[in-house]
Amino acid sequence: MFGREYSVRGHGDTKYVQKLADFVKERSEEIQRHTSIVSTLDLVILTLLNITDELFRYRQTRDRTLKELEEKTDRLLKSIDRVV
Repeated sequence: MFGREYSVRGHGDTKYVQKLADFVKERSEEIQRHTSIVSTLDLVILTLLNITDELFRYRQTRDRTLKELEEKTDRLLKSIDRVV
């Protein structure tokens, strides 16, 4: 990745770690195709910012969805209580 090989030690599944590395590599290659970045450090930082942005947007969506589900569940429980 980024012209280097890395040894990763840990208790995780090797295939999972490879999947993560492949994801980062694919994202960095995609960014590199759409920009004129030459510096590896700049490419790494931009890749991390893009992945972090995606993570934050996912979390916001998840939080909104959970809130909506909690509100719907609360309304349903109140409806059931009125009927019972």
